[in-house]
Amino acid sequence: MKAMGMPPAGLKASVAAATAGRIVTTVVAVAVALALANTAIAQSPVKETLAYSRETIPGIPPGGPGTSRGPGGGSQNPFLPSYFIYVVIAKGTPIVATEVCIRGKLLAATLKKVESPVVVEHDPGLSTGEKVTLVKKTTDDVYQVELLKAPATACKEESEEEKKQPHEVTVYLQSGEAKWRGRAERIVLLHPARAM
Repeated sequence: MKAMGMPPAGLKASVAAATAGRIVTTVVAVAVALALANTAIAQSPVKETLAYSRETIPGIPPGGPGTSRGPGGGSQNPFLPSYFIYVVIAKGTPIVATEVCIRGKLLAATLKKVESPVVVEHDPGLSTGEKVTLVKKTTDDVYQVELLKAPATACKEESEEEKKQPHEVTVYLQSGEAKWRGRAERIVLLHPARAM
């Protein structure tokens, strides 16, 4: 005989299963929401980092005319290379650059917003009309990295994961409290310029 006021055993099991199902659904929904929020927060605004350099060839070898050049000749190019470094950032993201690491040397830097595409003369000393595109047309924001001082110190320590990804240029960026790094795997050499 069943006691009065007590639900049948089958009904108890159904209610327990439905409650457990709602709890699991709620827990899964909260976990998914948190994962999406973390992804949105952690998503870097850096779309691409591009790096180029251009050597300047001296008109007269160091030491004057008639001195030997090349191995054992003791002559070196007195001109430092010019660097052209660009970062492509998600449109509308406020961002600043603090420093740049170029081949192991740390330099202070700032950003200058530029229009895309970024195009330069193939040979700056000889106007042939031939152009080189450094940054393709994009709807995102493009910034030129302006170097502020000569290399002074070694670059910042990187995590083990970052060390596994080869790169010649790292741009240290900041957006509010968030810090990002834009990396270029290699520096592309442009046609050299001639010293005038």
